Amino acid sequence: MNKIIKIKNLIYDCLFPIFCLNCGAFIKNESGLYLCENCLKTIPLYSSLFCPICLKRIGQFKKCSHSNNYSPLDFIASATDYENPLVQKLIHLYKYQFVKDIRHTLGNIVINYWEKIWPDLKKQFSGAIVIAIPLSRQRFKERGFNQSEEIAKIFANYFQLEINSEILIRQKNTHPQAKLDNYEERHLNLKNAFEVKDKNSLKNKNIILIDDVFTSGATMQEAARVLKQNGSKKIIGLTVAKSRK
Repeated sequence: MNKIIKIKNLIYDCLFPIFCLNCGAFIKNESGLYLCENCLKTIPLYSSLFCPICLKRIGQFKKCSHSNNYSPLDFIASATDYENPLVQKLIHLYKYQFVKDIRHTLGNIVINYWEKIWPDLKKQFSGAIVIAIPLSRQRFKERGFNQSEEIAKIFANYFQLEINSEILIRQKNTHPQAKLDNYEERHLNLKNAFEVKDKNSLKNKNIILIDDVFTSGATMQEAARVLKQNGSKKIIGLTVAKSRK
């Protein structure tokens, strides 16, 4: 069976060669990645959690000076910096040019980051439910896939965590957050955008809420608010990248 798979991959490499998006080096089809190993290593990964309000780095499960400010999102876990040009290129191709296969590269980045922080998280989050930020029906039809859900599937499968793609739904088609200027506009845009279908499945559950990029936090905060209103406990917002803007 392994010999057949190797022959199949060799044929694919000849017919549909993949080259690194950064340096142009040939990449074996079996990797599923769009960056070579050397270029992937050039993307620096964080090794901590972040405050969901000020984005300051914090120790595991510790609060920063904003601990008195209510946030339904307990922590932010972002793998890398969105200002990195290579990270921006990958996410732009994936999210706006609909290159779905880049999910493997972005998923790999998230997995490598999570493995760095996982030893301090596994006691409280080993049985967490993985939930992706949902798209509206219209946006899903336009893109053909939910970019956050694809990353969530790769992540959940690797760490053998339960993933639920049905429990949180987007009940209205909102304007793209990237086109709105400030947090107030983004917050109003998302008001009543999310709904939970099965409240019982969330009761006393910790959640790993996955999206592609954390910018203002409005999307994740609103989703986390709805999840907590329906019984969930701690929520970590996990993203590929975090913007400093």
